[in-house]
Amino acid sequence: MRRKGYTELKKGRSRRVIQILCLALALAIAFPAQSVFAASGLTELRSEIVDLNDQLTLVKRVNYNGSNAENAVEHYFEYTPGGNILPLVSYGAGVYGVSSAKTVFSQEGEKDNVLAGLANGDFFVMATGVPLGPVIRDGIVRSSGYGESVIAFGEDGSAYIGDPSLNISLTFADRGETYQKVNFNKSLSKTNGICLYTADFGANNYASVAAYNVWLRIEEGEPRLGSSLECVVESGFESEGRTMLQEGYVLLSIAKDTSYAYTLQQLQSLQPEERVTVGFASAPEYENVQHALGFERWLVKDGLTVTGLDAATRAPRTAAGIKSDGTFLLYTVDGRQKGYSMGLTLAELANRMQELGCVQAVNLDGGASTQLFTVYPGFEKEIQVNRDSDASSLRSCSNYICFANLNEKDGIPARLHVYPFDEYVLSGTSVSMYVKATDKGYFSCEVPEGVTYSCDALGTVEDNVYTAGPKAGTGIIYAESGKISGSMRIYIIADPDRIATSVDGKETSTLTAGLDKSYELSAKAFYKGDVLRSDAACYTWAVEGDIGTIDENGVYAASGVHGAKGTITCSAGNTKKTIAVTLQQTLPAEQLQEWIREFVNEVQGE
Repeated sequence: MRRKGYTELKKGRSRRVIQILCLALALAIAFPAQSVFAASGLTELRSEIVDLNDQLTLVKRVNYNGSNAENAVEHYFEYTPGGNILPLVSYGAGVYGVSSAKTVFSQEGEKDNVLAGLANGDFFVMATGVPLGPVIRDGIVRSSGYGESVIAFGEDGSAYIGDPSLNISLTFADRGETYQKVNFNKSLSKTNGICLYTADFGANNYASVAAYNVWLRIEEGEPRLGSSLECVVESGFESEGRTMLQEGYVLLSIAKDTSYAYTLQQLQSLQPEERVTVGFASAPEYENVQHALGFERWLVKDGLTVTGLDAATRAPRTAAGIKSDGTFLLYTVDGRQKGYSMGLTLAELANRMQELGCVQAVNLDGGASTQLFTVYPGFEKEIQVNRDSDASSLRSCSNYICFANLNEKDGIPARLHVYPFDEYVLSGTSVSMYVKATDKGYFSCEVPEGVTYSCDALGTVEDNVYTAGPKAGTGIIYAESGKISGSMRIYIIADPDRIATSVDGKETSTLTAGLDKSYELSAKAFYKGDVLRSDAACYTWAVEGDIGTIDENGVYAASGVHGAKGTITCSAGNTKKTIAVTLQQTLPAEQLQEWIREFVNEVQGE
């Protein structure tokens, strides 16, 4: 089912060649080479790339930022317009208020918009959830702003960024009087003059000041760019607070204590059945916009990074950009999480968007608002991919940029998706694999019977378990059932950057051991700052000194003489970690008994 507001679209051309080239590029940059992005100062450590469908790719990269000696972990969508995966702007139940990402997934699903992913959108007033910039949904203007640029999407999903020259006007036809740049579905105050409201704003106008109001009955038209609403006055009235909104009507409001006394008098003098036109003028090239929202500032304009951006404050960021070939990027970077990701400054963000190929890029709401969700192929439930910076809760936002799958669903398996994908594993690690299936529209469907697995020479497969061989490299695992198939990459690391050891579950590099006691030792390996997937069998344990023995599973049995010292070494490839071991110093039984007798006699003597 197509969502209202989009025209019937031609089927997208095959992108098989593009996908192959993208895969080759991903392999080249992801492993084992290390990419350095000069302008932003980021060095790529590792990456994960998954095609969500034939138009939308999700990329995760862990980058090292030499400027602050911390990582910058980024997640972003790359979107190719021209098919049945289309971007849309969602703002929940109304322009007023905020909604969680999960609520947006649910609400869009009720409208037959199956979302493949989303990220947060424009800045908004925290107290009200009202966005600072315009909002257009399904070709209808839902909230205004004027003199403000937008991120806009056309009927085929093509993205463009610029100023639509939006001007919402109010013309009293019977009086020959016009008011320009009227606020539309914005919060009413004493200083912002006339505000117009439709039911898109919410259940009511959420006014917090005394106001004079006029009901305008819509006779014809829709609030579209380049169009107008033809209305007639129905009634005027005063209110001390909120007024309920109605479908088919426009509520015209102005504060009674307004700075625009003449305008208030004009509204108070309106009579029933007077004709009023609400105009939505815009630049002609924006009149077919289907979805749009505002943004905070430019980062890259006409291929050049904007000067004067903050170069000191690192934070979680959300941005959007357009490449020269029309590819749209929706970008996030996590921040304020030491040891994981500290984020980027605005200057670094601008450079990074340019490095990713954007010729136009803008800054969206960031900080605790930064979030990116997706539905992985074959799954039906969304998952948050990034890590939010607020440990207490994920912030609900005013609006979101979403990607809706408007393909037809037939439930017939057309492709397999192998999980887990893009794993980084230590040599010798075994990974249990599983598959999900999607139909030709990339909708989840039942996995067919008889799925078999195979791999290249870097590993072995038995049943659905892949075991990495001893050599480092990028392995490929294949799944097949009849004529449908799928594959995944797996990155094998022979020599980790470091190893951390634990004794009885507690990470340590020293151990004071009791004689004739046993201890369970374990290890984990790190590569480019992250923990590698590994098995106990990947590690070799060795004891030096007369301190006992250790088996292949890391079980250490302490023995020897009191006070003896030695080491236990854990190895993986050419990387080693040593635990310094000391056997406990204890008194022989005869000496301990003599010490107790002397202590008792001393106490009794007192």
